[in-house]
Amino acid sequence: MFNRKAVFFDRDGTVIESVHRPNFPENSPDKKEITAPFLWDELKLIPDAFLAVYRFREHGFLRILVTNQPDVAHGYMDETVWQKIQGRVENIFGFDVIKICRHRSVDNCPNKKPLPGMLFSAADDKGIDLKNSFMVGDTDSDMKAGRSAGCRVVLVDRFYNSELPESEYDYRAQSLTEAVAWILDQEERA
Repeated sequence: MFNRKAVFFDRDGTVIESVHRPNFPENSPDKKEITAPFLWDELKLIPDAFLAVYRFREHGFLRILVTNQPDVAHGYMDETVWQKIQGRVENIFGFDVIKICRHRSVDNCPNKKPLPGMLFSAADDKGIDLKNSFMVGDTDSDMKAGRSAGCRVVLVDRFYNSELPESEYDYRAQSLTEAVAWILDQEERA
């Protein structure tokens, strides 16, 4: 029966810091200024992220990581470094479920956000009621994936997402801690 509630979290820019790389990659028409950490020493947690994620456990939510991670496939980073960074994230946060899409956009994977495949997969695995669940992220693809799955969506405010229209999210939080407070407030009102 699909009666469990969950909070789906993006990884980069939501629970760990994204890295600002102006004009990356060089000589590419596909400029991507905001990336995942490519090196071990670039891994930095968002302040209070552990406590924010942990609070949901106390309130009966499953905590699920849903993240696009194509950087090894693109050749931007080494698999060993990626494994080390991802392992650290998993060990710190202790998510109940982890769903990762390692494909590039050109691979047309149905799990790659903005498609909702990872959310649907987690819902099927754990009996999650998506209408009573939330997606927290920092990009339009996070918001679209959450909406497509039927979740309420919370955008964590970052300098690179300021132009995202209000119609794309249910709430814009100034921090992950504020996102948690808003979600728990919504839960109390239900």
